[in-house]
Amino acid sequence: MLRLYASNCASKIKVAVESAARLQSTAAGSTGHKFQTKEQKKDGTTYVSMERVSDSRGARKDDELCSLCTCNVPVKLSYKDVLILEQFMRDDGTVLPRQLTGLCKKQQLRLERCVMQAFWSGLFGDKYGNEADRAGYKRFNRYWKDDMSMYQLETKERHGTWFYIKRCLDTKTRIMRKLYCFVLILLQAHVILCQRNISASASGLLNLQLEKCPQVLGCRCVGGSKRDIQCFSIDETKLLELETVYGPDIRRLEIHSWKQEQLNFDIISSFKELEVLILKNDELESLNGTLKHPSLRVLSLSNSELSSDSEVCHIITLFPKLENLSLSKNYFEKFECSDVSTKLRALDLSHNEITHLGIPDSVKELNVSNNQLTSFDNISQELISLDISFNSFTSWPSDDGWTFPNLKSLFAAKLSFETGFQLDAPQLETLNIDGATLKYINFHQIKTPKLKKLSARHLLRLQNVAGSLPPTVNSVEITDTMLRTLPADFISSPTSSSNSRVSFEFTSSRLLCHKCLLKWSLPVYAQTNIRKECNLTRQEIASASCNLGVVANDTGIQYGKYEKPTAISCYSYGTPSPKISWWRFRPAEKLGSYDPKTDQISYTNVSDVMRESYSIQAGGSLLIHSPNRSHVERYVCVVENTNGTAYGIYQFRLDYLDWYGLDVFHSVFWGGLATSLIVCLISFLLNITWILTRKSALWWIQRAERLSRVRKMVEAMEKYRVRQMESLHEKYTKRVQIVRDNYHQQVEALRVSYAAQQEKFQNYKAAQVDAVHSHLDAMRDGYNNQLGRVREYGSKRAEQLWESYERQVNRMRTFSLQHRLKMMRQYKVKQRYVNKLLESFQASSPEVQLENEEKVRAALEIPDDLGTIDGSIDTPSRLSRSSSFHSLPEYVIDEQGHVRPGIIPTTTASIRFSKPTTSSNSNGAGTSSSPSSSGPHRSPDSPPK
Repeated sequence: MLRLYASNCASKIKVAVESAARLQSTAAGSTGHKFQTKEQKKDGTTYVSMERVSDSRGARKDDELCSLCTCNVPVKLSYKDVLILEQFMRDDGTVLPRQLTGLCKKQQLRLERCVMQAFWSGLFGDKYGNEADRAGYKRFNRYWKDDMSMYQLETKERHGTWFYIKRCLDTKTRIMRKLYCFVLILLQAHVILCQRNISASASGLLNLQLEKCPQVLGCRCVGGSKRDIQCFSIDETKLLELETVYGPDIRRLEIHSWKQEQLNFDIISSFKELEVLILKNDELESLNGTLKHPSLRVLSLSNSELSSDSEVCHIITLFPKLENLSLSKNYFEKFECSDVSTKLRALDLSHNEITHLGIPDSVKELNVSNNQLTSFDNISQELISLDISFNSFTSWPSDDGWTFPNLKSLFAAKLSFETGFQLDAPQLETLNIDGATLKYINFHQIKTPKLKKLSARHLLRLQNVAGSLPPTVNSVEITDTMLRTLPADFISSPTSSSNSRVSFEFTSSRLLCHKCLLKWSLPVYAQTNIRKECNLTRQEIASASCNLGVVANDTGIQYGKYEKPTAISCYSYGTPSPKISWWRFRPAEKLGSYDPKTDQISYTNVSDVMRESYSIQAGGSLLIHSPNRSHVERYVCVVENTNGTAYGIYQFRLDYLDWYGLDVFHSVFWGGLATSLIVCLISFLLNITWILTRKSALWWIQRAERLSRVRKMVEAMEKYRVRQMESLHEKYTKRVQIVRDNYHQQVEALRVSYAAQQEKFQNYKAAQVDAVHSHLDAMRDGYNNQLGRVREYGSKRAEQLWESYERQVNRMRTFSLQHRLKMMRQYKVKQRYVNKLLESFQASSPEVQLENEEKVRAALEIPDDLGTIDGSIDTPSRLSRSSSFHSLPEYVIDEQGHVRPGIIPTTTASIRFSKPTTSSNSNGAGTSSSPSSSGPHRSPDSPPK
């Protein structure tokens, strides 16, 4: 209720109350109530109140109830209407919800956006307090071109952003939050009760299970046994916990991801029965230990970061019963432990970078695959199993004494040499040469009488095979080759019971479908694709008459690569096996012969020149060592046996397709193209270098010329400036000296005049004291007036000279500065370079210039102490400083009639000069003397200017 006392403001307040009632009625329209004003007069006072009345119309729509929509205001709400916005906010800057504001959804959203815009524009001050992030660039106010620009931005209501709006939670949101918290509390209470209400039987069962295999964080029992433990991501402290929980009876321990870079094997010495220790996928880099472990038999340190073989050799000595050691997937570059005394039998060094190898003599199983070995040195011949796959071997040892008497399995995949290899292993059962680059295999040199399995898959370059397999073979795999045929006796006859279970796999892209050349397939015909590829049955091949012959017409021209060894096969057949001789067609010269019965090669009647270019391989093929244009010829293969003689002519040509192949490093075309591109690139780089060098040289030359001109101009300007400054110093020093001398002369004349008058009237002091005092006062006043006029004139003149001097100096400095800037812009030089030139060309240092200025200032100064007129004054007084810095000192006459300078305050800086000489009479009458004419000088204790 409002009480109104004045009639002129009563109407305004009444209108305001009515407007508030309409707004409140609009806001409360959803509840069916409205407000109206009520006016009462009592004792000359008007009371205006707002009362709630029921509304029969009931609830209305949001648009009809919104106070902003129903006011029909022509201007829409803006973020600059701070007074209106504050009506919908609390004191802390929180925007009231729609239940309290009574706004529609559209106006509520606009209100919130306007509040946020006004806050970031700095119109609310500190209403938000510390809740908003105003650090960094946000401390500056932000403004918008129009009120609706906020609707074009992406809405991000995250706390601390520019789009955050501090709202009051509506009823629905508050209820949902309370319900969510209540559900969380119920779930937590349920979990706690379930943990406490475990039955006794379940507890007993759990205790039995824990006793059977206790649980350690990161570890588990394999198969429910406490002697077989598997752990993940542990360290030394966890091993001590394992000993406490599982006891020292662990026999097998497998650790994945050892957390530490070092492993001390002394920590496992407490596990007395440990036999197997496996560490995988860890960051282990070093090994050490001093205590021996007598029971460990298997040690695996695979997939780690070990690189020191000396540490491994030391660790091997700590385990006297160690039999199996795995060091695969590490970073060893060499492994030399041949001097270590151990019982180690199996050693795995695969997937390392080993180039030098030295193993203990006790090792029987060795795996050195996926390394960088280039020779077979230090490989023991007493091995039982050997894996040398994926290495860089370029040749096989040709020494006949290099045998493996106990070797049972040999894995030599991806061999990188083309010729055949010799092998003497009487106990060998498995031979694997998958993926090798062999072109020729002679099974006469592979002495493996007990061989059971031969794997030769993916031999993409294999062209010739000689000899036969031992009868004990039960599995043969020869795939992806270039073989045209195999020897007739390559596989033993099926009459042998040992061959009834032979597994045979053979594929070739160039197989000759000749009945006599397919005799080798009769024992394994059912396991080949001859029926499909050649359309020949086994009966047709078996019934063919093959006494003697040579297949040459169907083979076509045989090609060889330039300067790469190439073999020409003689596809002959006959019963018994015929003797093969090779001849060159033109000139007709014999190249050699081969006897399959004795497996001997003969070079009878063969010239030395031909032996340098040709050789005969086991099986009867002709090998051209280094083919070139001189070897392009026809070659005759002559075969003979008891049935007669036959021959076949084979044409040889060079294959230049490799010159245009995709292998850049072995292709002539691509190599030439790459060479030309490299030459072009080098020439381009040389041209660019030459252009840049030439431009750089020209730029340096032009720069040197510019700097030379700048140096000369700066030198001339500096000399001119020095001369002008010196002339100014001399000119103004002389003028100031003249003023100073004139001042001293006038002061001296006044002193002499006063001293003479004082002496004249000194004898009449006793009789005429009053007259003398009055006369002295008049004389003192006159002296002081004259002295003041002289001081004022001298000060003004000195100030004028100093101001003129400063103007000349400033004009000279401005002239020099303008010329420097003009020269820097014209010649594009830096200020640092010009300063260095000025330092080198200045005739005088800054101290000398300051000294010259001090001389000019000193010429304006007066001696610090003047001689007394009366000899009775013994102690001279200090000079006082006038308001101007270069003003002359003031002089006063004391009560006794003596002329002395004024007193200088203690706070002012003092300037001292040389003390003038004084003299006195015997009767006490003082006579004045002229001041020192030696010129002004600074007192030792005076501060520098």
